[in-house]
Amino acid sequence: MISGFYTARSGLMAQQSAMDMAANNIANVNTVGFRAAKVSFADLIYQNLNREGAENPAMVGHGVKVDKTDLLMTSGGPKATDYALDYFIRDNEGFFAVETAAGNIEYTKAGNFILDNDGGSFYLAASNGDRVLDVDGGEIEVEFDENNNPVIDSSLIGVYRFPNFYGLSSVGGNRLVPTDISGEAELIEDAGLMNGYLEGSNAELSNEMVRVIEASKAFSFNSRIVMVADEIEQTINQLR
Repeated sequence: MISGFYTARSGLMAQQSAMDMAANNIANVNTVGFRAAKVSFADLIYQNLNREGAENPAMVGHGVKVDKTDLLMTSGGPKATDYALDYFIRDNEGFFAVETAAGNIEYTKAGNFILDNDGGSFYLAASNGDRVLDVDGGEIEVEFDENNNPVIDSSLIGVYRFPNFYGLSSVGGNRLVPTDISGEAELIEDAGLMNGYLEGSNAELSNEMVRVIEASKAFSFNSRIVMVADEIEQTINQLR
């Protein structure tokens, strides 16, 4: 029963990861440009209980592990805001590029921009203050009209795609970075920006609730196996 205990333990850990992922998706159903994620599982090693060369091998598994985490890259769809600094990318493969305070380039679908005042000059920035980059990879300085409204040339806002955007890696904060699998960023010449709109989260509450129920049931079953294995071990020890 020691084997059963550790097999069930692997299931507990895997299902906990699944519940954590679903909970994070649910928490971000209203986050601008959020990309939901899901976990995939894989079997651990199998052991043949029969002697080597037996005609009918008796295979027993040793549990499960989280194999990978996949980002769901479907579009969240446009939502009208009528705000001058909000942008939606029509091209689902497109991402805005922002430069962090540390000088790193990250990519996001969140187009809820703000103005960052730097010594009297205003720059287009992400909601946390990181500067949005233009088609040449530079910062975007914002001018104002006679009514003090910001004037931004949408054709200058840089939008980038990747050869395989499923290979992007999440770094938190609704940001993604390229990997060897995704390939390097490529500028999209005509991304079809919509001003006054934002992209919604692609996390579907109903789907995530189903995942929570599935994971919680599986977690409960594995918990029961751990308890049974422990009870059997106690009984065996008492017989010695």
